Amino acid sequence: MTIQSKLIKEIKNSLKKNKIKINTPIIIQKNKFKKKGHFQVNNLFQISHECKINYFTLAKKIINKINLNKIIKSINFSKPCFINIFLNPRWIEKKIEKKVKKKIIFKKNNKKVVIDYSSPNVAKSMHVGHLRSTVIGDAMARIMEFSGYNVIRSNHIGDWGNQFGMLIAYLKKKKINHIKNISIQKIEKIYRQAKKKSLKNKKFLKKTEKYTSKLQKNSTYYNNIWKKVVQLTLRENKIIYQLLNISLQDKNIFGESFYKEIVKKIVPDLIQRKIARVKNKNVIVFLKDFKNRKGEKMGIILQKKSGAFLYSATDIACMKYRCKTLKADIILYYIDSRQKQYLQQIYKIAKIAGYTTKKTIIQHHMFGMVLSKNKHPFQTRSGNTIKLIDLINQSIKKAKKIILKKNENIEYTTLLKLSKIIGIGALKYADLSKNRKKNYVFDWKKMLSFEGNTSLYIQYTYIRIYSILKKYKKKISHLNNKFMISNNYELFLSIEILQFKETILKTVKNGQPHLLCKYIYKLASKYSKFYEKYNILNNKNKKIRNSQLQMSFLIAKILKKGLNILGIQVMKFI
Repeated sequence: MTIQSKLIKEIKNSLKKNKIKINTPIIIQKNKFKKKGHFQVNNLFQISHECKINYFTLAKKIINKINLNKIIKSINFSKPCFINIFLNPRWIEKKIEKKVKKKIIFKKNNKKVVIDYSSPNVAKSMHVGHLRSTVIGDAMARIMEFSGYNVIRSNHIGDWGNQFGMLIAYLKKKKINHIKNISIQKIEKIYRQAKKKSLKNKKFLKKTEKYTSKLQKNSTYYNNIWKKVVQLTLRENKIIYQLLNISLQDKNIFGESFYKEIVKKIVPDLIQRKIARVKNKNVIVFLKDFKNRKGEKMGIILQKKSGAFLYSATDIACMKYRCKTLKADIILYYIDSRQKQYLQQIYKIAKIAGYTTKKTIIQHHMFGMVLSKNKHPFQTRSGNTIKLIDLINQSIKKAKKIILKKNENIEYTTLLKLSKIIGIGALKYADLSKNRKKNYVFDWKKMLSFEGNTSLYIQYTYIRIYSILKKYKKKISHLNNKFMISNNYELFLSIEILQFKETILKTVKNGQPHLLCKYIYKLASKYSKFYEKYNILNNKNKKIRNSQLQMSFLIAKILKKGLNILGIQVMKFI
């Protein structure tokens, strides 16, 4: 139970004692003005309007019936319309004392969540556009797993679409019979040339559709080419995932080809039930809720007249599998905002067909774009899309320079290890710390700064605490003295510590890792001010010193755990 939920319970009990019933949810938030209180009831006016009692009179009634023995030390009213709450320091001390000796864990909740993320196309190198889906999706998978969910990661790779028909058609045209030792860069170049040709040449386009259909009908020749290209792409992607410390594994790959047998049954089923119909030999679903530019019902093609299935058919099959076979309670899609309407259409068709279940919550956690300083999509100077591997290597290179400035005599092996931790951590944190719903401007200088809401700032705060605890040379969890708060810095730091669980739950509810980033940055920032003011190890008062060590230990634990569940490794020195 969080601080807010405990305070809400106390306010509800007071209302009950006053025989006042309300339906309006009680909103309790941190007080911006610390002198007025630690927390405040923010919607007193709404509550008073519902129960038809003057807000001042209502506040008085609540305050008079509040229990001041445990969590709340004092409570008062302030203008214009707030109830201010001061927490009981003794209650906070007991809570902190327990947390020093316990591991940070959540109870299992048995809810199954499928998280669809990263999902690159086959026959192409991963580029900067895949960064957000990969790191945000992975962070949420880790956070939800940590908070007790049974998480099924899903890397829904595009391995069964028309790009293979294009590749095969071009390979045959150019009489390229062997692709065993070919690189992903060469395959991508061939794909670009094939796509360009298919846009200009209708005969070539028909061939690509024909070959896609043959592939999907399990022709041996086409399947052999498909397997080699898929293996090559996955091998390249795996290098990037390992570098980025992404928790996706081979068992998490559920490409479009995985659903091919389900697709074969779904399309005839939709036709038979008159959800889909055949028009010009194409299988189409018309949805009245979606209109095209002419105001007509929008048609979603599932199968081309060539017999080739499109992404839409595969995605409907995928949704059915996740709902009916995996029996997911929640399905989360980490796909960019441009796919919003498409996903709505797929969900609508699956719902009409009864392929989804009432119990399954399906959400699209869309995200914005990575932009350059001119507010345009982040690209190379020549206008090409930046390869993700190049961005990663550039970040490691820049981190190496920062480390050498701090310590030019560092061992080479240590330099390599730290530059990866710092460079990749900074790259991931720069993305995760931004509101996923918005575009953001990529900035190397800010990303690799020791100041502000950056991975480096939090890492540096962790190192400071680690060095204090190392100098102390004893296990903090073995300290027998009771935790005590001796000043306001400690009081507010302790309250911040107690809000870690609440922040995790809020992050899960909103699917927004930047809320966790904001929290650990705030915690690190408050501790840094405390660190500058108090010399912990030289404090002559043993009880205060030990309490400050316990608090420091807890903060280090939270910073480390916070970074780890964001998918960022911590370092102990620089």
